Amino acid sequence: MNERAMSEPRLLLYHDLTQHGSIPAEAAAVRFESQLTRIAEMGFRFATMSQYLAGELGSRDVVVTFDDALRSFHLVAWPVLVRRSILPTLFVVSEFAARTDARDTLMNWDDVHEVAASGVTIGCHAASHVPLDEIPPEQMRSEITRSRAAFAEQGLPTTTLAYPFGRYNADVKAATQAAGFEAAFTVMKGGADRFEIRRRLLTGAENPATLRFMLSDGFFTLRDTARGLIPRRYLKQDQPIAKSRWGAQALGLSAEDSAAQAEGSSPDGAA
Repeated sequence: MNERAMSEPRLLLYHDLTQHGSIPAEAAAVRFESQLTRIAEMGFRFATMSQYLAGELGSRDVVVTFDDALRSFHLVAWPVLVRRSILPTLFVVSEFAARTDARDTLMNWDDVHEVAASGVTIGCHAASHVPLDEIPPEQMRSEITRSRAAFAEQGLPTTTLAYPFGRYNADVKAATQAAGFEAAFTVMKGGADRFEIRRRLLTGAENPATLRFMLSDGFFTLRDTARGLIPRRYLKQDQPIAKSRWGAQALGLSAEDSAAQAEGSSPDGAA
């Protein structure tokens, strides 16, 4: 195990603590808070993204991140995090936040501003949540630059990007850097530099043994070794993302609303 892997802070990635509504919000909140308590009892300290980017953290520090800005973050995770004085990072899909038809599913810009005012770090999760390594280069660059511009227009300038689905390649990394981002985040694989920072994917439902393994020094080393023994065609992260999972349609929403917003409609934040 190399020295760098031993000293890495733990960056945690969550999505929907209610598991797409299959777990009641109250139960999901209790379970999430129990997991945060367990992490603290294991000797980890909760830190912020700014501390991480400044290089101030070590292997006993944990940064909590959430992708997608789903409604469950606002209703379930955020109150728990506020109560425990933990300042997470929320990666927001800019066109999702501009939708007018998704109040039950997604946070809108008003919600994003509200959590940002409480100390939540806001990051970018591209414009429409498509796999950046599977679309034409011009569209890929537009996804990155268009989204960063949307955050600036909202008064929420951001220097970090989380790749949708954790997917990237050399061209995506180069476009991200060219757009002015200072760092970019993936899911499990990566780790070579500041534009493929890997995070540990959690659901909030892990049992103590699984959680301890997920936070262990050797987690990525063991995972990478295991991946090397499996033919690439069986590795989910190396396979194309089905188009039914791209963008808002994966949430059961139409594509028209985002298209209208992208053409310049002013989001009103109403359901």
